[in-house]
Amino acid sequence: MKAGFKLRRGQTAIEYSLIMLALLFVFSMMYRSLQWYLSKELKSGGIIILRMYKEDPW
Repeated sequence: MKAGFKLRRGQTAIEYSLIMLALLFVFSMMYRSLQWYLSKELKSGGIIILRMYKEDPW
């Protein structure tokens, strides 16, 4: 009975570690994709604002 319990504890620790690594990978990929998308959107928004100031200087 004790050997089975220790085996399950080890299996649970490995499963938790694998799940944590998988979630870390997923969240880091989400962060990178959002960072890429938002930087692209901010650059295009900044270009629009600068273009508006160039066309109408007062």
